[in-house]
Amino acid sequence: MHTSRCSQASNRLQVDCSNCSLETLCLPRGLSRGEVNQLTQAVRRGNTLQKGDLLYRKGDQFRGFLAIKSGTAKIVTTDAEGGEHILDILLPGELLGFDALATDIHNCSAVALETVSFCELPANAFERLCGKVPTLFRELFRHAGEKFDDDVRLIILNKRPAEERLAAFLISLSERLQRRGFSPLNFRLSLNRQEIGNYLDLALATVSRLLRQFQDDGLLIVNHKSIQILDIEGLRKIYS
Repeated sequence: MHTSRCSQASNRLQVDCSNCSLETLCLPRGLSRGEVNQLTQAVRRGNTLQKGDLLYRKGDQFRGFLAIKSGTAKIVTTDAEGGEHILDILLPGELLGFDALATDIHNCSAVALETVSFCELPANAFERLCGKVPTLFRELFRHAGEKFDDDVRLIILNKRPAEERLAAFLISLSERLQRRGFSPLNFRLSLNRQEIGNYLDLALATVSRLLRQFQDDGLLIVNHKSIQILDIEGLRKIYS
């Protein structure tokens, strides 16, 4: 995601939930105006972290739900040998913290991929608020259901051929950025190629080869982390 665009988004999101441009993507999307006002009073805003900083660490106590306002983050876990596995990529308007719901302890870590601004709904405030705003609990379940659906799609995707995985990843990212008011055809990847391969279960060499292939086929232009999609329908035909 382009830094200047993230800065513009951050400037728009400095007041409260009632005038947030991500309202239709975040927790307020199913709430009435009065319910949104109650949510605004409980939310802690103005949290900012830099690239590589942890929003939370595996083993941390659950402190509440976080909502990305600008920037991107990744959810990671480690195996017995200490290898990192990327489980999810989060964009503005998306929530994190679900991995701690069962035990009140996070079993994953959340890491900023670039400068990240986020809101926090503390756990104790959430419990009190759900008593006053039952709709909020329903919205949380909706988000949790969507994350489950995303996990299922990724599991299925990672059983497909390599070129289909990468094409589907670029299409999904394009569509998600468009829903957030960013260009769906010109964007900057916050992941490096190694991280893309990690997320899609592909070797670094395979990711680099396929990006060159897609460029040679006239589907896109790659300039370091910047992507310009020239033929979105061509990408869709790969993953069909």
